[in-house]
Amino acid sequence: MNFRWLPALLWLSAGLLLLTALVDFSPAWREALIAAAVGCILLALYFTRRLYARFATLREQLASRTTEIESLQLELTRQQRRRLALIDGMPIPLLICDSDAMLRHANRLALEWFGFRHMTGKSLLALTFSYDLYLLMLKAARRESAVSSEITFSFPKERHTEAHIWYLGEADSQKLFAIALIDKSELLRLEQVRRDFVANVSHEFRTPLASIRSLAETIHDDPQMPAETRQRFLNLIIQEADRLTRIADDLLTLTRAESMQPVREVFELAPVIQQAVQEVESEAHRAQVAITAELTPNLRLLANRDQILQVALNLLSNAIRYNKPQGSITVRVYPEGHLAVLEVADTGIGIPSEALPRIFERFYRVDKTRSRAGGGTGLGLAIVKHIVESHGGQVEVESEYRVGSVFRVRLPLYEAAESADTEPS
Repeated sequence: MNFRWLPALLWLSAGLLLLTALVDFSPAWREALIAAAVGCILLALYFTRRLYARFATLREQLASRTTEIESLQLELTRQQRRRLALIDGMPIPLLICDSDAMLRHANRLALEWFGFRHMTGKSLLALTFSYDLYLLMLKAARRESAVSSEITFSFPKERHTEAHIWYLGEADSQKLFAIALIDKSELLRLEQVRRDFVANVSHEFRTPLASIRSLAETIHDDPQMPAETRQRFLNLIIQEADRLTRIADDLLTLTRAESMQPVREVFELAPVIQQAVQEVESEAHRAQVAITAELTPNLRLLANRDQILQVALNLLSNAIRYNKPQGSITVRVYPEGHLAVLEVADTGIGIPSEALPRIFERFYRVDKTRSRAGGGTGLGLAIVKHIVESHGGQVEVESEYRVGSVFRVRLPLYEAAESADTEPS
């Protein structure tokens, strides 16, 4: 409805009333003018009410629209927060850049990777120091499509990754692209470990097998071989076969330690170590090595007893094998806070400092000739490491070349009081 006549009606009614007051009309004309003025006023009131009703309706509609807009803005804010929380919670670094390779957002893991607190608004090249990633980003921006490539980062540390970049759309008149970085460093390391392991196993088996074949062929090709020589060759074949058996047994033990959770029981540590000392006494006597035990009693563990015995046997055998004639070994068991410590110290040949980081690797030997001659498989310390770590413990070594070595194994103590508190009454 059009309300443009409302001011005219009000002015007309006011003019009619003023006219009746100023001009001396006859009673009939005066009444007619007053009636016309009243009619204009009533008509103006009618239009005013209609106008007020219209304004009230518009005000309600405006308030409703305002509420809807606020609700939409709140929901949009929530969606943005959820989207950012999703991006920040992703287990891979995620970067969002514009078409000029300027960073618009980076999730928490990306910030940790590159060691920055605030990265937005900076160039991708300046942040990552990777020209390959920068070129890949520009390639994706030029094509506006998904691209991927293997990228190696050298900052802040070396990482081998697979980078995926795809087009997200526009925001604030800017074309946005997402960059996801998948770290393959650990996979490549494990693959290298697997290749080295296969190569080492092949080498370790090839040597005794070659000896067995050579000795067997010699016996086969010489029927007139003296009985004494034949017996010596047969003894060597048996020794090499025993060596293969030891390698196979150690590989099986190592596989179980890596892949299976230990079956645990509560036991005291000192008697287990004393048993290990007794089992290697004859070997130590042959090597002219003295063993001294200092074992603190009443240190209880919740662990696999056989595996802890295996740890002690491996450490003691290692200490005997690499010791000197008339040397000594000291075995100690003592508490250290909430841990039990097994310490095996020897006066042997020691370990060069450059070899210390590798002594727990499979088949690694400091002195390959001496280890093989002593019957070692190169797996003893690797077995120790995996058994101890599967029990939540730690193993460390201190050594001085040509002076001796100290191996320490720390294992969590079994707290009987805490266990009793957790049991249901």
